[in-house]
This record gives sequence, C-alpha cells and structure tokens, in this order.
Amino acid sequence: MRATLISPNPASNAGGVERFCALMARVLGEAGWSTSLVGPSGPPPTALARLGLGPTLQAASATRRARAEHGDLVISNGFLGGPTGGRRVHVYHGTMVEHVRKGATGSRRYRLRELAGGALAEALCARGATSVVAVSRSTAGEVERLYRQGVDAVIPNAVDTELFSPGDRAAARARLGLGLGDEQRYALFVGRFEHRKGADLVPEACRRAGFELMVAGRDAPQSAVKLGTLTPDELLYAYRAANCVIFPTRYESFGYVTVEGLACGVPVITTDFGWMREFLHHCPGYRPFVVEPNLDSVTAGLERLGDIDAGDILAQARDFIEQENSLPVFGRRWLELIGEVCRP
Repeated sequence: MRATLISPNPASNAGGVERFCALMARVLGEAGWSTSLVGPSGPPPTALARLGLGPTLQAASATRRARAEHGDLVISNGFLGGPTGGRRVHVYHGTMVEHVRKGATGSRRYRLRELAGGALAEALCARGATSVVAVSRSTAGEVERLYRQGVDAVIPNAVDTELFSPGDRAAARARLGLGLGDEQRYALFVGRFEHRKGADLVPEACRRAGFELMVAGRDAPQSAVKLGTLTPDELLYAYRAANCVIFPTRYESFGYVTVEGLACGVPVITTDFGWMREFLHHCPGYRPFVVEPNLDSVTAGLERLGDIDAGDILAQARDFIEQENSLPVFGRRWLELIGEVCRP
C-alpha cells in the first residue's frame, strides 16, 4: 500500500504540519506502507498572491502532485488539498480564521487578504475527502462552526515520548555550551519568533523575572542565547537544559512545544488554547502555569515557578501524555481510521 502526504515543506519537519507529516510517515512505514511527501511546486505569482489567491493556487499545485503519485491514500492538511480521484483523509490543524483573528499582524488589507484567501482554501480543501480529521476538539469545533464542515474524528497529535523524556540538566547544558550552575535560570522559546506565538512578550517577561532567554528557531532577539533551528534529537537537549519553556501563544490547535516540553519534565508557561484545554480538564493542578497572553501575566507565571513544587504535577502531565499523545497511541488511532477508509 502506498500513501502520499501533502506537506507545506516536504524537506523540513520544523513546523507543526511538517512534524505531523514526518510522524505520520513513520507510523505508516512501520505498518508496512510506502510513503511519499509532496508539496506545492513553488510560491504563487506575486500578482495573484496579492489578490489573496496564493493558498488556493498552492492547494491546487500540491493536489496535482499528489494525484500524480497514484497512491492508495492521500493525507492532505490545512489549506493544502483537494479532490484526488481516490481515498483521501483531510486533516485540520487549526483554522486560518482564528489564526488571523488572534495572531496576525500587519495592515488591515493584508489581514483581510490572508483571512479571505486562507479561509476559502481551507473551507474547500475538505470537500470530497473520504474522512475529515481534526487534531483537537477545539479545532473540530472551529471547523464545524466556521466552515460548516463535519469532522469525522478527533485524533490528537503525538510526540515521541521515548525521545522527549526527562534527563540531566547539567549534561544538557554542557552539550549546548551553556552555563552549568543552577544559579543561571534559562527560559526556552521554541519555534518561529512571531506575534501569534507571543514572541513580543517573551524578552521583557524574562528580563523582569530574572531568566535568560534561549531561542531554538531561525530568528531570535539580540538579547537571547541563539540555538538556531534544531532537529528533534538536538531539541531534546534544549528542553532538558531549560528551567522552563515559555510559550505564551495567542492561538494554537495542538502545540508541539507544550507537549514536548512536558514530556521532558519541564514546566511550560503557556496559554489556554487548543490541546491545553483538554489537558487541563484531566490535569487541573497544572493551572498555575497557565497565563494570559499579556506581559504582566507572563511575567507573573515565570515568577511563580520558584514558589511551586512542580514534581508531582509534571509527573502527572507526562503520564497523561504517555496515555494520550505517545506515538503508539497516535499510530493505533490513525491505523484504525485508515483501515476504515481503505476498506474495499
């Protein structure tokens, strides 16, 4: 059996959808499938992109490439997808409507263009899919409310809990070339340093609370320790080296950063979006680490770290992730769904 996965960037696993595609390819490969990843052929013409047609053109390009693979199954994602003439599962990783409403910056014209173009492509991409999946209950609600699109299953994303696991902080700091003493407190930010993820709040909150900021990502402020873009194997040591992860996102559907940090036994200062809402339902003791996306709240969350004995809370968090977000659980849920989709 052959599966084709549509990814925004098949050569990378740095973004959330890219990470999902890499994990899905791994699960399918271990189940005996052959897999290929395809994406758009390139950026759309500038003139058409300015009209808001970029996402639709990229979706059409990626769909043509997927159709040319002639596989038994296509898994499309976000605004990348469309009818392929065969079995297809479409996955929603949030919605462009909420992404723009809660996190986009720029001129009003730019935001309206992103909203109209991205939302139209997302709403249309699931049409004709054999099954529609959302990565969190909140995302399923958004898709049904905003796009009038039914969701057949909610399958939360996963992390490799054998890789992302607690470890020695001093050894991790030595590997990264950081100060080894416990007196130096590091807060780690992972991902694109952008407004939607609350990056504008992070440097000042760290300064006020007495943390040195580390950033694992392409961009970082001058005041931060710049780790660059890390592979998952390298990112493990960044999590272990940190006293906490800081992720005051304004909108999230799942949030790999939150789940990876917790799997490593590190407190994550974050907001109440997406997967986090479901997690808090099962682990209400984690609420002291949840903040609002504003400077005072994020600063207070960092300052509270020294007053909380987090050992039991973090152990409970990792247990929940093992039960709900480990690769074996993710693989079982997806293979069951794919078995239904591909049944003769």
